[in-house]
Amino acid sequence: IPCLPPTIGDLALGVPVIRAGPERHRQSLPQMVLAQLSLSALSLAFTGLLSPMVTRVEVLEACSIHTDGDMRPPLARLAASRRAFVACRAEERVLVSAILTDEKVELLFAWLSMAFAGDRRYNDLMLAFAAIFGDYDEGSAMRSLVEEARAKMPPENQPVGERFSLREREAASLGAMGAAQWTGRFKTRPHALLDVRAFESVDAWVCKLPRGSRRTIAKLPSQNWSVNALPIRPNQPAPHSSLAHFRCVVAHEVRLLADSPEAFFDALSQAIGRYVNTVSQAGEIREYRDADDRVIAFAHEVRKGRTIRGQWFYSTDAGSKAYTWFHSVHDLVRRAIAADVDIVDLGPSGTDAFSQLKERYGFASVDNWHMVADYQGPFWYEGGREDDALLDRIFRIKRPPG
Repeated sequence: IPCLPPTIGDLALGVPVIRAGPERHRQSLPQMVLAQLSLSALSLAFTGLLSPMVTRVEVLEACSIHTDGDMRPPLARLAASRRAFVACRAEERVLVSAILTDEKVELLFAWLSMAFAGDRRYNDLMLAFAAIFGDYDEGSAMRSLVEEARAKMPPENQPVGERFSLREREAASLGAMGAAQWTGRFKTRPHALLDVRAFESVDAWVCKLPRGSRRTIAKLPSQNWSVNALPIRPNQPAPHSSLAHFRCVVAHEVRLLADSPEAFFDALSQAIGRYVNTVSQAGEIREYRDADDRVIAFAHEVRKGRTIRGQWFYSTDAGSKAYTWFHSVHDLVRRAIAADVDIVDLGPSGTDAFSQLKERYGFASVDNWHMVADYQGPFWYEGGREDDALLDRIFRIKRPPG
């Protein structure tokens, strides 16, 4: 991916944030990639800059920098763009509050929807944080941006994600599945694996668990939620690319990561990146809704070769207290046994505590997990296996002697 010259807002806080460059480049790259490039730099920009509750954010007014046809090396173009940009910037000091409300989540989703729809005015997450979480004058240009995004915000449950093809979704899934390790490019973190071949039924698995884990499983039937299976289909928006599911991702990441005001905006940027990841990938969604039909959690699963992977799981605060994660694991094991799958892979853990939790349910942390979990072969879908000779040739390698 080329290093693109910056556009509006890239010099906020003195940190060069990679953004979409000239329109001809923007259209040739997936929007999700551009967003991820911006997010990595954004995280660095906010780290260590927040005071106990607020920070000072420099917001830059619109200014055009033309770089089409400039054949200089990327760093030279970046320096030239900086000099041109400084000449036309205006500063507005904004205090932002590290406080999350339902309305803030809605406005953030509305802002992202405008950005992904191609409106370049919204292609700046720093500006989004300042506009949504900031305290500024009523007549500020940021106010009109927020109100325009609010007016065009999609309905709560309407999928609005990009229409990726099947091959694009499968290719996007491989990184999160750990393909770098089974293709020999580099080593990833240990994965939590359960070999289900020894179990004739899910009850046989439950019987092997410690008493505390069995007590938790026994509470699942009494929970007041429903589960819907939603396949991710090619050339359609992912079924979880909606505001309702975005709420789960944001709540989940803020709950886990925002243990201080300094970490709040980093957690939000992580949430946006993870949302972009999950809605671009293949597989199936298991959606949890409460008695009021609100989405409180979802699990994203992908099956490839002889392994089924619990790819992502996100929940609201209410969902985290309703045993949704435990049910997702129980149901995944049940379906793996019924489908004649060898391994259930819950992937790497962010903390030692989470690794220990998985171990209490029989999932061992395996360093050379690619020697155990067989991902060679096609992806599987609701109608069975989907052969992909090209991807299979690219990602099939000989297994080291074991």
